[in-house]
This record gives sequence, structure tokens and C-alpha cells, in this order.
Amino acid sequence: MIRTENTPLHLVIAEHGAWRVLWAALSALVTVRPTQEGTFDRLSDHLRRDIGLPPRGSPLPEAPVDPLRW
Repeated sequence: MIRTENTPLHLVIAEHGAWRVLWAALSALVTVRPTQEGTFDRLSDHLRRDIGLPPRGSPLPEAPVDPLRW
């Protein structure tokens, strides 16, 4: 179960024990969670620009082609 409130760590250790909390923390670090598809689709265009993504609905940017100079 995932707790959403901020519970002090010393209370969790007192309730469940240090070894159980340690193993739960280590397993949470190494467990691979599936990613959510479409996570970036919910961002506004402003936030997408801030992290380097193009705005929604726009085509992907193409690299500029410089004319060949001899």
C-alpha cells in the first residue's frame, strides 16, 4: 500500500521494525515500475517548451540544411 501522507520515519520503524523498513526501502529502489504512456501529453505547451519538447500538434522539428559551400 502506498501512503500519501508524510509519516515520520521513526514512527514507521517503531511500528514495523527496522529490518522490515530497510528491506521495503531497498526493494522499492530496485523494483521496476511500468511507465505510464502519454505522461507528457497531459503537460501544457508552456511546460513542454521548458523541458525541450515541441508544442502539442506541431510536427517534429527538422534539422536545418545548410547549403553546400565549396
